Amino acid sequence: MLREGLTVGIILLFIGVAAAPSINFNVVKASNDNDLVEVTTQACGIKGYGNTTVKLTTQQYQNLEQYLVEFRARLNQTTTREEAVPTFKDAVVELNKYGLLPKGMSVERAQELVTGENQIFQDNEVINKLYNNHKQMIDENTNIFCLFAGQTDNTFVVTFLLRLLFIPLLVIGYIVMSFEDFPILYKFLTGLLRILIVPIVSSPIGFNQWISYGYNILFPYNDLIPTHGWIYTNGFNGVKTWNGSFIGAINYDFSFIFYFGTFDFTGISLYLPIKQQQFCLGTALMVKLTDY
Repeated sequence: MLREGLTVGIILLFIGVAAAPSINFNVVKASNDNDLVEVTTQACGIKGYGNTTVKLTTQQYQNLEQYLVEFRARLNQTTTREEAVPTFKDAVVELNKYGLLPKGMSVERAQELVTGENQIFQDNEVINKLYNNHKQMIDENTNIFCLFAGQTDNTFVVTFLLRLLFIPLLVIGYIVMSFEDFPILYKFLTGLLRILIVPIVSSPIGFNQWISYGYNILFPYNDLIPTHGWIYTNGFNGVKTWNGSFIGAINYDFSFIFYFGTFDFTGISLYLPIKQQQFCLGTALMVKLTDY
C-alpha cells in the first residue's frame, strides 16, 4: 500500500511540476500558425520581472539556434572569467534582438544579472566564507561561484517554494525506505534539515533556485533518465565543462526523484521546443555533475 501510495504521489508531483507557476521551467509550445514557434523566457533567481512570450518565424528560430552554436564555440575558447564576460553580454544583446529578455528588463540589467555584477561574485569576503562552508563538497566534478551556461534536455529549474510541496512525498518515501535502511525519525529529520535549512543558511539569496539534470521514475521500473547536452562553467575551479549524457550530483535527499546539479542559479532561462532543450545563462553558486 505504501509503495502504491508513493507511486501515486510521484505521479502527482510530476503533474505539479508541469503545472505549478512557481517552477522556473519554461513552458513552450508550437503556435497555431505552423510557421511560428512560441518561446517563453523567464528571469530566474530574481523577482520583479515577468515572463516574455515571443512568436518566432521558422527562420528566426533557426537563426537563434545557430547563434547558440556559435556562442558555445566562443565560450570554449575562453580560459578566464574576464574573457567569458563579454561573450555573456553579447548573448544578452542577441536575445534582445528577438525580444527574448524577461518583461521589464533592460539590456544593461540583463547583462548585470547574467555576469554576476553587483552580486556576491564581487565580494571576496563572502566568497571566502561560502567556500569554507562548501569546500568539503568540492572535487574535480564541481565548480563554484561561476559563470554558467548550458543547453540541455530533461532539465528542471525548481524554486524554494516548490520544494516545500515535496515534503509530503519525502515523508512517504522515507517511511518506505526506512523498512530496509535507517530509523524513520532520524532519516526524516536529517533529510528535512538538509532540504530546507541548509540552502537557507548557506545561500546569500536564501530562497534560491536549483536546477535538476535528469530524474528517476521510481515505479514500476526505477528508471533513471539522464540529461543530454552541454554545460559550461567558469569559476573558482577555472573552466569546467560537461558534454553528452550526465546527471546532477549535488547529494540532497530528493536525488531519488530529481538529480540536482546547479545550486543557486541566477539568470535567464528559455526553452528550445524543437530540440526540447532548455538554455540557461547566468551565474551559479555551485555546479556539480557526473557523466552518465
